Amino acid sequence: MAAHPTRLTILISGSGTNLQSLIDATTSSPPLLPHTTILRVISNRKSAYGLTRAEAANIPTSYHPLLPYKSSPKYSSSPADARAAYDADLAHLILQDKPDLMIMAGFMHIVSGSFFAALGTATPGI
Repeated sequence: MAAHPTRLTILISGSGTNLQSLIDATTSSPPLLPHTTILRVISNRKSAYGLTRAEAANIPTSYHPLLPYKSSPKYSSSPADARAAYDADLAHLILQDKPDLMIMAGFMHIVSGSFFAALGTATPGI
């Protein structure tokens, strides 16, 4: 019986060179990361070239921007609350995939405590 593949969700912000290395490592022959699958790539920047790299490899992508949280009237008086909501929603987005590991491969945001609180006991390896 085949081993359960290690399921990855990858967070990026830019060109995706680290992501490309992970894609190559999972698809090379023989694979450098055997029994590993990339479930989704999430970016906080819509123009991140890493999203193009993921799409070229048939990996689902998501764009999760901070600006709508910061510009929302709901959080206009509290940038900290906007960031906490963003981080919590990012955690929920990650958990939808049920990854074994979450890799921040050039993700240029420092996540807050609300990110880890939202992950709760379902925390994938980071």
